[in-house]
Amino acid sequence: MASRPTRARLLRSRAGLVQWVLIFGAVGLVAWILATRGDDLKTAFSLTPALFALITASALATFVVNGIELQVLAARFERRIPFREAMLLGLLVSTLNYLPLKTGTILNGLIMKARYQISLGHFGALVAGSSVIHLWVAVSCAGIALVLGGRDPALAWTLLAAPTAAVALVVVWGRSRNVGLFDTHSSRWIRAAWRAVDGIAMIFSSWRLLAIEVVINVTLVMLASLRTLWSFDALSQDVGFAVAVAVTALGIIAARLSVIPGGIGFKEGGAAAGAAVAGLAPSLGLAASVIDRAVTLVWLLVLGVPAAWYMMRLTGVHLGDVTVRGDSDEDV
Repeated sequence: MASRPTRARLLRSRAGLVQWVLIFGAVGLVAWILATRGDDLKTAFSLTPALFALITASALATFVVNGIELQVLAARFERRIPFREAMLLGLLVSTLNYLPLKTGTILNGLIMKARYQISLGHFGALVAGSSVIHLWVAVSCAGIALVLGGRDPALAWTLLAAPTAAVALVVVWGRSRNVGLFDTHSSRWIRAAWRAVDGIAMIFSSWRLLAIEVVINVTLVMLASLRTLWSFDALSQDVGFAVAVAVTALGIIAARLSVIPGGIGFKEGGAAAGAAVAGLAPSLGLAASVIDRAVTLVWLLVLGVPAAWYMMRLTGVHLGDVTVRGDSDEDV
């Protein structure tokens, strides 16, 4: 029995090493692109106090909406999280996910289990459901932006139709699924896995929850698009909101699908691809994404670090528990 935790820690340490290698590679790529276009970008760069304040306001609003979403999803599992704590947990996740192995997300799951009695299986469903909906909304927003901008109609309508059809199938599956079938199974891993699957079905079987989630995630994409628009303004580029949405949405998609902490490099690469699709220089999209990240990081340091410290002190769950509890045999 003693070898099992050792193997688990070894796998995590190797995965962490791979992620650190990837993150340094991604940062190096971003730095190289910025350096090769550095003179042009420096000439155009003008992040005024007004633009900094606008990007800040959008970032702070995003923190608030993230807290609301956590409350809404937890309520589906009949758990109530006070808004203040939900917002602090959102800040904790956004901040600590800059560490390897999605530390913020894992710590959030442990806190949700310890403080709000949301099982790790249901928490996994909450994260997966939220991610699927956010990706669907982002891809759809990118498609709509490209349609409105008259850019690449085939790609635009594919982005609109394909993910929507996939989500529709998940909804049909969720509404027809027999939830709770394996709740009494003798294996805790099977119970946990099926609890997660059941949780996803619970999320996608509720029309009301889906409608609320779509509104929340459209709001999140629009807030991020405003930050991108103002970041382009800081580069002396008047691109229009539709272009900003396309650049932002493709950056979100790349970041969500990455395994690198914070999506560093992937988000910027996605924004560069979005800029190219929208008819801009890829380096401009990358630079705008870097400005957005830099301003947001300021507030994660100012607000997110204290929020993470406060929630860990409040709940008694700490960073060390990410490894210790992950290796334990307690029920999930």
